Amino acid sequence: MSLKRFGVSWNDCNGFLRDSGSLKARTAHKWSEIFVSGDFDEFQGENRGGKHNAEFYDYFPEIENDAKQFTLERCSQKSADFTAVDLTNFIDVKYYEMANLTKNADDVLIRSVSSCRLDLRRCGARFKDNTQRPYFEGHERSDVVEHRQQFINHFLDRKDYYYRVSNDNKPVWTLPTQNPPCILLCKCFLRN
Repeated sequence: MSLKRFGVSWNDCNGFLRDSGSLKARTAHKWSEIFVSGDFDEFQGENRGGKHNAEFYDYFPEIENDAKQFTLERCSQKSADFTAVDLTNFIDVKYYEMANLTKNADDVLIRSVSSCRLDLRRCGARFKDNTQRPYFEGHERSDVVEHRQQFINHFLDRKDYYYRVSNDNKPVWTLPTQNPPCILLCKCFLRN
């Protein structure tokens, strides 16, 4: 692609690549098209020649397992605030714990952010825009606020008709004082 950009002919590019021991021009063109089109999985999946040297996770497979578990836990949370920087910092902390070393202020990260992005891609992560906007209390439409207020007031006005539980350290049942008594069932999820 670079040679073509500078006006070198296809045959001259092919001769140069052949003489330098690289891919032939047709193969190089095919892979450059894949690279430019953005199909990263196909571009990365060639893997001809196998592994030529050991990687970080070959020396520290426990950190790789911990990093995958960390990623899975963070991505399964409702909040969409997980980034490759979080994974990089987690791996850095784990490395220093395993090696029983103390990190100095001027030490660089053990794994770079770009390496962690590639690790996430290899694990099958997909980077998509978060289309769900976060909810901020106080930034709702006025009709939604009004409807919620009506809904809550309906139950507060009729609280003497319901069996209730007090909101104390030792909760107690409060019996209804009005007839007919009502039982209100709801499903609540508590999170720590």
